[in-house]
Amino acid sequence: MFCEHCQLFCGNAFEKSPDSNLSPPSPSTEPRLIKWKHHRSVLHRTLDELQAASQSRCQICRILWCSITAVERDQLPQDSCTILELDPSDRSMPVLSMEFEDDTGQSLLPKRMIAMYAGKCKSRELAITLYECAGFNTDSTGSDSSFRLALYWLHECLSKHTGCPRLADTDGYLPSRVIDVGDESKGPRLFETTGQQIAPQSRRYVALSHCWGTEQIITTTSENLFQHLEEIPFTALSRTFQHAVTATRKLGFRFIWIDSLCILQDSKEDWDKESVQMCDIYRKAVFTIASGHAHGGAIGCFVERDGLLQLPFELPPRLNESVSPPGPLFTPVPRQQIVGIQEPPLYGRSWVLQEQILSPRMLIYEKDMVRWECLSMHGSESSPEGGLSRYIGFMKSVRSGIQPDRKDFFVHPEYEEGDVSLYQHQDWCYAVMDFTHRGMTQAKDRLIAIAGIAEAVQRRTKNAYLAGLWRDQLALGLLWNVPFEREYTATTTNAYTIHASSRHEDPIAPSWSWASVTVPVVFPVPEIATIFIDTACKILDAQVEGVASKQTGKVVIQGHVRQLYVRSMYSPWIQEAYRKDSKYSPEWERALDYNPRLSHPNEYFMASLKKPMRQKSFQPMPGSWRPDEMLDSKQIITFIALAILPAKTQGGQVDYGAEHDVLTIGLVPTGRAVGEYRRVGWARWTECAWFGYNCNPAKQPKSMREIAEASLTKTKTWFGREQEGSYLRQLPKHKTIDYPYLAPGRGVHEHPIPVNPFPNLKAYHSSVEVKKISLTIV
Repeated sequence: MFCEHCQLFCGNAFEKSPDSNLSPPSPSTEPRLIKWKHHRSVLHRTLDELQAASQSRCQICRILWCSITAVERDQLPQDSCTILELDPSDRSMPVLSMEFEDDTGQSLLPKRMIAMYAGKCKSRELAITLYECAGFNTDSTGSDSSFRLALYWLHECLSKHTGCPRLADTDGYLPSRVIDVGDESKGPRLFETTGQQIAPQSRRYVALSHCWGTEQIITTTSENLFQHLEEIPFTALSRTFQHAVTATRKLGFRFIWIDSLCILQDSKEDWDKESVQMCDIYRKAVFTIASGHAHGGAIGCFVERDGLLQLPFELPPRLNESVSPPGPLFTPVPRQQIVGIQEPPLYGRSWVLQEQILSPRMLIYEKDMVRWECLSMHGSESSPEGGLSRYIGFMKSVRSGIQPDRKDFFVHPEYEEGDVSLYQHQDWCYAVMDFTHRGMTQAKDRLIAIAGIAEAVQRRTKNAYLAGLWRDQLALGLLWNVPFEREYTATTTNAYTIHASSRHEDPIAPSWSWASVTVPVVFPVPEIATIFIDTACKILDAQVEGVASKQTGKVVIQGHVRQLYVRSMYSPWIQEAYRKDSKYSPEWERALDYNPRLSHPNEYFMASLKKPMRQKSFQPMPGSWRPDEMLDSKQIITFIALAILPAKTQGGQVDYGAEHDVLTIGLVPTGRAVGEYRRVGWARWTECAWFGYNCNPAKQPKSMREIAEASLTKTKTWFGREQEGSYLRQLPKHKTIDYPYLAPGRGVHEHPIPVNPFPNLKAYHSSVEVKKISLTIV
């Protein structure tokens, strides 16, 4: 919708560029195919003219008017001329710019860009949709304009996207309860589907993904179930639920699934029965409505905003719903455009990860616009078939791996079987890392909240799911650990919920599962997905039992073990280490000033071969020890080697002849049976330290100050104190830290070390007490 002045500008500009409106349209969006010509002219001669054109819904004039601030409007003379310019000087990105001048041609405001070339409109259907959207009400993300674009996305996906699931794949599935949204004359109600005769075309539903928030929202309980089956007053719904019901109606669907209304919230039996259906509920919904920006039910999905500042437009403008071919698109760049991308609160919740991955399509309501995500495409109001995607790499991989046309999640026809299983397993590990770095109100939900994704993967593989890990990759899956600092960049930062203890008060998983802790975990990625890693153990047996929310189990492993006493340093995630009544409290930490801990705990850990009688009994060991929980330093720890990695050179190349890293887990006896252990931590032994050697000349003894300075250079998050300078000055310049438990290995210790399936015993120094045993971890 353009005013006559903008239509005249475009007519004159494109008369100069006769090849700009290519017919038939080229599938390429390459702007060099278009012979752009420079054009600049006066659009309006007063500010009142510009404002009137903006109010009459001329899209270009609306962008122009909103590109100047209220202060600038007050400063500009009323007779200021509005100048519009098509500037093709950068042929890769032609732009529309604006400027204000007085009647003498003197510039009153610096020239600023208001729109940029966004490529050729890809289809006539999209061109007509954008034309219609601009003509509808655009005052909010719940306007007719937004719903028209949502219907376009949905129709395109259902009718044209061969890579997206078909409606036939849902088999007419309906959850046991859904909300019948009714219409303007009839309010919504809870609908139990079992035994109901429902027409096939009505056996389709949408789902809702939302944050519950801190305020109480309406729920279905045993007490109000029959009342909700009769009617749920629209006014009784939270604002988010009201908007979701409205969107469902507008988009032509009868049913929507909302967790708090479709599961009895006071019935554990009903919760257990329905929560395990999450896999089907989200996978078989036609699409999921996501209230992305709302941190609670009172916020709602829809937000008031000016949609004309978002929608791309064609140049020259489409004057009606004609069959003319689509033309070049320009995307508005309003002055008030938000710089930077802040992740919506919804994506900081652990439960939502499975809703993101399982949903075949998502209609996402964010603070300033509506977005679309499906397996084949992503788009937004400002970029209907492109732009920002909320789905990062591992999400796309997992989503594609669980589709019906995939024979096995861990096998891909384009890759060799062994290689792709490592990559797919790594994507699962990334999913776990993202999941554990999100917020979760109830730590006991850690297993059930990811069970839907696990069930979807399980249906597409012969591999067995074991309490968060996979049997065929179990040795690598056991390498999860609790980091000392932020090693994983989560989709939403600082979303993690702090719990009182790193372990569940009532265990929900075996100690060898990452679900057994309440804190964020990481895996040694991307190393566990490389062909250079060698497993150094045998998994003899692995089994679990229980329900999706709570499981017990055991893993029987054969491998090389060593025993040490370790003085642990604790991750800030392990809150109990930093309580006021703990010796590891911040006050104790400051008093100790990390002495004798002189470097980041990823550099070395303090170990003793004999039961320590005093602090000096502990000596440095190259590597990192990361405990899962609080431990007594006088408790001997049994380490079992799970994998070996050769060293990397400076350019990232693997040097098989250099020192090796050994990845292990730490165990302590359960006291219930001989040979039965539980996991208490993870350790990485570097520089061949596992074998009793120090094979890296760069790790030869250094002074205390050298080690501390190196650590401060490597990371500021470990020390992070103002007194760093004074701390360093207090350290002796010449006193060195060496590794008394290790023998010099350069020229003595032969590399590479054969692993088949265990390391060669000849690789160990004679002083190392190593055994090959079988043990059970529970």
